Amino acid sequence: MNNIEQSVSRKHSLISYSSLLVGIICFFIVFVTPTRLAHTGNMTGDYITYFLTFIGILMSLVALSKETEKKIIPVLSLILSSSLFIFWIVALFALFTGLADFAP
Repeated sequence: MNNIEQSVSRKHSLISYSSLLVGIICFFIVFVTPTRLAHTGNMTGDYITYFLTFIGILMSLVALSKETEKKIIPVLSLILSSSLFIFWIVALFALFTGLADFAP
């Protein structure tokens, strides 16, 4: 019985920590003003944001699909990597409810 428990033991791997790092970078790029690259008028910054979002979501899904992987870090990474989509959902909600002005 102890042998079965050892073979099913879950741990975090390098892909979990890598996806978490990319997710944190995505969060800072989208939400933190001094490091914001997304939607500042620079196309290169937008491409970097899209690329990191895609890579972060992909790595999170790969880590979630692993059987021997703990799921807390990949789920957190998936949420952080999706910060670009979360930003647009919050922005559209603010526009539709009148919390943000539509035009300057």
